[in-house]
Amino acid sequence: MKKSVIIAIVAVIIIAGAGIAVFEYYGNMGTLSISVADLPASNVSAVYISFSSISIHSNSSGWTNYSLPTRVVNIYGLTLNNSSFLGNITIPSGKYTMIRVYVTSVNVVVGGVNETFKLASKAAFLNHPFSIAPHSTTGFTMEFDLHQCLNLSAKIFTPYIGIVTS
Repeated sequence: MKKSVIIAIVAVIIIAGAGIAVFEYYGNMGTLSISVADLPASNVSAVYISFSSISIHSNSSGWTNYSLPTRVVNIYGLTLNNSSFLGNITIPSGKYTMIRVYVTSVNVVVGGVNETFKLASKAAFLNHPFSIAPHSTTGFTMEFDLHQCLNLSAKIFTPYIGIVTS
């Protein structure tokens, strides 16, 4: 009888410890809501960008990759007031320093003609510190500066984020 009581006590301690660890991990999570907008370029009527994922950097854990639902957004004409939502990701609360937004393809309508642009880089890099609080959502809108991103004569897209709001 004593042996079964001891086993039961040990089992309760193990289960309680696991429950506390799970609560500490999930109880310390927040949400980052990612959106995009643009600063328009001339003679362009549409810029379709396919986004696939993001990486977020913190000084404590380095780079962490997060998938986004693959999404094609006509970024042309989007402003900070009518940005396009890319998705929410649940991440540990804390301070973050940098973001990479991964782009898989870009199609641009220039003078009425749809052109596939080459990517100078597969990611837009942003050095912009932000914090995620537990049990809350932090909104983050990145505005691509199409004047900087589009090389119309060479048909090259260089992902460049000009303005960020959070």
